[in-house]
Amino acid sequence: MFKQFLDKVAGADVYLTISLLIFIFFFIGMAIWLVFADKKYIQKMKHLPVESED
Repeated sequence: MFKQFLDKVAGADVYLTISLLIFIFFFIGMAIWLVFADKKYIQKMKHLPVESED
C-alpha cells in the first residue's frame, strides 16, 4: 500500500524527506535546549502544577 502511494503521488519522496527532517531537527533542538536550559527554570516548571495559588 505504501509503495502504491509513493508511485501515484508526484513528489511524495520530497514530502517524506522534509517531514523526516523536521521531526529530527525538532527533537535535536529540544535535546539541545534541555541540556543548556536553566535548571532553576526547569525546577520551577516542574513544581508549578502542584503549587497552591496563594
